Formats: sequence, C-alpha cells, structure tokens
Amino acid sequence: MNLSARQVLVVSEGHTEVRLLKRLFEEFNLLLPDIVSLNANLYKLYLEYESYECDYSDLDITAVLRSCSQVGTKDKEKLRGKSATDFTDIFLVFDLDPHTPDFNEEALRKLLSHFNDSSDVGKLYINYPMVESFYHVPHAVLDGNIRTFPPIRFTLSELTAYKKRVNLEGIKQSRRYTQDEYKNVIQRHAGIVSLITEASVRSTHELKVQVGLFEIQQADIKSSREAIVVNTFCLLIPEIYPSKCHLEEIQKD
Repeated sequence: MNLSARQVLVVSEGHTEVRLLKRLFEEFNLLLPDIVSLNANLYKLYLEYESYECDYSDLDITAVLRSCSQVGTKDKEKLRGKSATDFTDIFLVFDLDPHTPDFNEEALRKLLSHFNDSSDVGKLYINYPMVESFYHVPHAVLDGNIRTFPPIRFTLSELTAYKKRVNLEGIKQSRRYTQDEYKNVIQRHAGIVSLITEASVRSTHELKVQVGLFEIQQADIKSSREAIVVNTFCLLIPEIYPSKCHLEEIQKD
C-alpha cells in the first residue's frame, strides 16, 4: 500500500504516549496518525466497553470514544462522522500498571482477545510496566550495541517511583533522537519480546506473540511480583511500515 494512503488511528492512554508517537512518526518521515487520548488507564476502557452490556464486536470503537466522558472535546472532534472502517489501521497503546488497585487480569485478557486486528476492530499493545519503558534501555543501545541483552527487570514495589528509575538508568526522554537511534531502540524492544516468548524478532508484533508475552509476564508477576521491562507499542512502526523500520533477527551466542 502507498504510505500516503494509510489512515491510522491511535488510541493512547495519555499525553506521554502522544508525544512519543509524534516523535517516532516525524523522525521516520511518516504521515502523522490521528491520535485520541482516553486520558485514563486500560481498566477504564474496559469498564466503558462493559457499560454497553453487549458483545464487544457489536461496538465501533470510534462511537465508544465519542461518547466517553474521559475523551476530550478536541479529540472527539477528530472522530466526528467517522467509523472504524474509515481507518486502515487502529492501534490502542496502554500500560500494564500491575500495581494499581484496579488491575484486572481477566479484563486484560478480554481486551486482548477483542482488539486483535489493526485493520478491523483495532489492535492492543501493552507496555510493561508503562510507556516510559521505551526509554529504559542501556545507553549503548543507541549505537546499535547490546540490542537485546541483558533484560531489565522491574518489581511491583518500585512502580510508584518507576519513572525516576528510568530517568536515572535509561536514555533521555527530553532528547530527540535520529532515525537510526530510534530504530536501535525499537530493535532492542523487539529483541526482548523475542527473548521472552522465543518468537522470531520479525514476528514480535503478531497477536499470538503479544498474547504469549502477556501470559508469561503475568505469570512472573504472580509468582515473584516482578517482570521484564519491555515497550511493545513502538512495534507498530515496523508492523505497518516494515520498509521504514526493518527488524533484524538477533544472533544467538
């Protein structure tokens, strides 16, 4: 498909996702998507869908967002007169937030099961533990080194201060990076997903891999109250624009 023919809608949790999405799309010279912020976490989206008391497949996400009190007026205006069929791709990008009181494992499974196709109802990407994980990589990753190893782990007990940890250990959130540097960071996260799920790097955006990632991470959280830091929503770039952000398989030692 001609890149200019793509009409992409991204439903984000908040403003941090919006800023990062814009930076990525601009640096890769891509047409900016329509971005609508829910201004609430994934569990609020779940409650919104549940409030209709019907099968999720009967709902059009654009109509749900237009009627949602959490969505701002300007964002609702972006969806005026539109339906899901007006977009070639729809993505939802949200945080796992396993430390919050409203964390709901079964709700996540239901949402992952429904949002399973970016070209239809939409596709859900979950960040572990939150969107700032994109920047939580070793500095050497920017130069194309240590693309996958070693993985970084987080514990539930530290998550209220996780953003401070990212500022101390990760790359700068305020800095704009080159296209190659962003590619290296995305490659790193794809490599981590591959490491966790044993899937190929180039398949890490696939739904079955993302579902497998959730189940493995959730099992670790339940058993040890910790899991591996990995950002998944950045994979939407190589998913829909593989020629712009080509992923390489990691050579195993």
